[in-house]
Amino acid sequence: MSEKLRKRLFQLTVLANFIMVFIYQYLTPYMSDDVIYWDEVAKANNFFDLFAQEYAQYLDHSGRSVAHIILRIFLYADNKLIFDVVAACVFVLVSMLIYINVDHRKAYDIRVYSAIALLLWLFDPTINNSVFWMDGACNYMFTGCIVLGFVTLFRKSVKASRLGTIGFAIGMFFYGVVAGWCNENTSGAIMVYMLVMMFAVYKKDKNIRNLRPWMIAGFVGTLTGFVIMITAPGNLKRAAAAEEAHTGLLALLARFLKITLNIKNGYLILVFVFIAIAIAIAYKCKNTADFLDKASGMLLFGFLFLITCYALLAVPNSQLRTYYGASLFLMTAIVSGFAWLVNEGYDEALVQTIATSLVTIFGVLLIFTYIEEGANLARIKREFDERDAYLTELAKTGADDVYAPMLRPDWESRYSMAYVSDYTEDPLYWLNLAYAQHYGFDTVAGIPREDWTEY
Repeated sequence: MSEKLRKRLFQLTVLANFIMVFIYQYLTPYMSDDVIYWDEVAKANNFFDLFAQEYAQYLDHSGRSVAHIILRIFLYADNKLIFDVVAACVFVLVSMLIYINVDHRKAYDIRVYSAIALLLWLFDPTINNSVFWMDGACNYMFTGCIVLGFVTLFRKSVKASRLGTIGFAIGMFFYGVVAGWCNENTSGAIMVYMLVMMFAVYKKDKNIRNLRPWMIAGFVGTLTGFVIMITAPGNLKRAAAAEEAHTGLLALLARFLKITLNIKNGYLILVFVFIAIAIAIAYKCKNTADFLDKASGMLLFGFLFLITCYALLAVPNSQLRTYYGASLFLMTAIVSGFAWLVNEGYDEALVQTIATSLVTIFGVLLIFTYIEEGANLARIKREFDERDAYLTELAKTGADDVYAPMLRPDWESRYSMAYVSDYTEDPLYWLNLAYAQHYGFDTVAGIPREDWTEY
């Protein structure tokens, strides 16, 4: 295949990825926290009021200001189509950042990029929370993109032995502030990563002058953003309200167990694939030093995966979506190893056939899955739109205590958190109260769809 044709096919693959994400984003309605923030943003008198609102949240609820100011800006624009397009671009950018970090790829390596897209689509257990939900996307996918971009810039600059200008050092500082202000575990992990990278640079010939000003500036910036985030008064209030069954060492052991079980339940297949690829690389290596050299990128991102996961020891409770940044590092590690195997390590026809067949088979699986789940998302959106129109009209009549149909139980999809954020039969449930406030009712209670007769 000529490079020109390979380039065209690569571009078409990236474009197809964008279109697929955009369609799913378009079929995802506002739900749960989106509605709560939407109502709050609606009270802003101007754009700069968004920052005042976020400062209030910093004091009372959470220090993740970067994520939430992104969310507020999208809600302030009040045009979800804008978010749908930007979110699709960010998803593609995440895939391209992973691709850039693969050291052993060919020019316009369609097989490697396809493997990345397949991992993101089929093996992300949090995709409904971290990608196809506006609040979750801003908290995890957007911030994950920021952090992965920072890691990529730092890593590539170290590998290129970049001297850097004063302007570059200043830019790394401010980029570091933003990256450090994203998520507690992901931002904390990249500081450990930078220390490891800087130690490796120093150890090369034990000369501290090898540590460039931009490296120090990037680390200090990240530390600054991280400290601003974790010292938010709102975090302290939430931590005080959190309950744990144990204290002291037992509490840490309980958290360790929960994290380990979350890895097992959410990422075991990916961990197995990582191990299998590492073994395959080891069989082609002469000694440990040779293995460490050939698998350096894979091992680095595997290490990042672990420290991002176990950084959650610092918090009492962690939901699976908080592992999204860690999963990006694990996927990068896997594809890095995969690229070495198929592009450098194994020229045998059998290995090439198996690798290409696996990517192709999972690609076909994605097509079938995409069509089936897309139909479910379209049905869910129709239910949301019908219900919203009904409740909007009912609100105009001045109704106080109302009922709303719950989603039909047959359309639940791993690409939507609609059922998790649906109305319940309890009018005092916190989401029911939020939805009631949104429409201006006193209460709203859900009714099973099969019992609904109003429309």
